[in-house]
Amino acid sequence: MPSKIVSRIERGLGFAGLVEALARLPASDFRSLLMETCALRAAACKETALMAQAVRDPLLAPGEVSPAVLMAFDRAAFEAAAEFDAVELSPVSPFGANHVLGGASQNSVLTALRNVELPGDSTVAMAIECARRRQSGNVVRLCASHRLIRLQPFDGPGFTPHFRLFAMVTAGRDAGSLRFEIAHLREHVRVYLRLFRALQLREPLVEVTDLTALAAALAEAGVARGEVRESVRAHWLGGSERFLQERGIPLPADARHPLLETEVFAMLRSEFPEAEFRVNQRRLEGFGYYRAFALRISPLAPDGIRYPVTDGGFTDWTARLMGNRKERLLISGIGSELVCKKYRP
Repeated sequence: MPSKIVSRIERGLGFAGLVEALARLPASDFRSLLMETCALRAAACKETALMAQAVRDPLLAPGEVSPAVLMAFDRAAFEAAAEFDAVELSPVSPFGANHVLGGASQNSVLTALRNVELPGDSTVAMAIECARRRQSGNVVRLCASHRLIRLQPFDGPGFTPHFRLFAMVTAGRDAGSLRFEIAHLREHVRVYLRLFRALQLREPLVEVTDLTALAAALAEAGVARGEVRESVRAHWLGGSERFLQERGIPLPADARHPLLETEVFAMLRSEFPEAEFRVNQRRLEGFGYYRAFALRISPLAPDGIRYPVTDGGFTDWTARLMGNRKERLLISGIGSELVCKKYRP
C-alpha cells in the first residue's frame, strides 16, 4: 500500500498508481527520468537555499571529532588487526545492498541515482568483497575504516547521522561443531582487546550471546523473531530490558556456556586480565539479524558509564551471496567517533 504522502502526491498530480508505474520502468529508463528531473531542480537552486539547507540539516554538518584524532584511532586499530587485510572501500554500494543483506529499510538509506546507494553498514560491502575473494577457497579476513550514513532518527547520546566505523569481517566454510565460529569469535575479541589496551580504555566487558539458545527460550515464551526485531533496535537504548520486563520473560544476564568459557573466555582471560567476560542471554539487539553468536564489548568510560562501542555477530550474507549454506561470516565493528567522544579525557 502506498504511504499517505505518496497517495496525496498521486491525487494532486491526477495520476493514481504513479509510484508503481515508475517502479516497473527498466532501471536505465528510471535513472534517466530521475537525472533529468534533478537537473531541472538543480537549475532552480539559489545560493540562499543552499545556505539554509546547510544550516538546518544535521546530515550536512561536519563530524564532531578532529581528523587528527580519528587518524590516531585508525592507526591503533589497523595495528591491532594486523592479521586482517586492510581495504579501502568504495564510497557507494550496489543499490539495495543494505536492504537485501542487512534488512535495512530503504527509507534509512541514502539512495543515489546511478543504481547505487551510500553504505549504512560497511560490513555489507565487505561481505560482498568476501564472497568474491572466497572463490579461491581460502579464509578471508578484511578490515576497513569507513564513514557511514544512516537516516533513521537517533535518540542516543553521541549518535549522529554520519559517523566513522572501524569494522572487521571473517569469511570461511563451516568446519563443524562450531569450530569456525569459536575460533574467529575469539580472534575478533582479541583484536578489540588489543585496541582497548593501546587506547588505554579501562575494564572492557565482553558479552557473548548464544542466539540458538536465545531463540529456543523466546519460542518457548511464545515470542516470534519479527516481534523482537520490531520492538528492539540497537539505537533504542534499553530496548532489550523493556521488552523482557513487559513480557515477564526471565533470561539470565550471566549464563553458563562451557564451550565459550573454555574456548574463548579462558584463553583470553589470561592474556587480558583487565577484561571481564560473560554470556549475556538478555541481549536482544540483533536477534533475527545475527546467527549463532552475537558479540558486544563495553569499556568503562571516564564518566562511569559502559558504552557498547563494539558490536558484531555471525550472519548468513556470504552463504546467500554464494548460494552455499556452508559459508560462514563473522562481522564486527567499533564506532570510532563514539569512542573518541566518550573516552577521551
